[in-house]
Amino acid sequence: MAKQTSAAKPAFYEVVFRGKPKVVRAFLHGLVLGAGADATIFFSYTDGIAHEGKLEQLAGKVGLRTSDCHVVMDAGVSALIKDLAKRIVAETGLEIAAHRRIRSAKLAFSYTAYTPGHEAELLQAVESLPPGVRMQGFTRDEKADPGARGVEAYAPSHDFEASGEGLLLGPVDELVAIRQRMARYPLIAAKDIELVLA
Repeated sequence: MAKQTSAAKPAFYEVVFRGKPKVVRAFLHGLVLGAGADATIFFSYTDGIAHEGKLEQLAGKVGLRTSDCHVVMDAGVSALIKDLAKRIVAETGLEIAAHRRIRSAKLAFSYTAYTPGHEAELLQAVESLPPGVRMQGFTRDEKADPGARGVEAYAPSHDFEASGEGLLLGPVDELVAIRQRMARYPLIAAKDIELVLA
């Protein structure tokens, strides 16, 4: 889907549909195309957005879980969904279980590097943040073992090892983009994005 282009910070909503994720995805793509709207839509199962609260996890463990699909969408698509809620249920069978505004989002990450050059590259990826995104609680640890110099990359001991972890806070669309960028670096482990709901 096309990204919105606006100077104002866009608002996002989480909408939970009861139905199969592929059906929800096809429905939303058709709705947006039919409305002729530019939209930003993220699906929790493809874009790394945590979507289960403790109650949903418990329901899944005891077998009470129904098929659902958590979708993050911009305010324009959210308004369209709200306006058509009754028709959506009647004509598609998709039920809207929740419709909540997102205040912000959190992305936890960690990394391990075995050369100073790799660490510098990883830090560049982690520290080049867009406006509105900030890092919190970043910690870094470095270990040097000169006796391990010259040992191959897959050895249990390295002459240099640096690790770090932190938490990024900001708009959900920016964190999705950062998480996608981090995925290009195998030494960075990014957790699923957690939504902070209003």
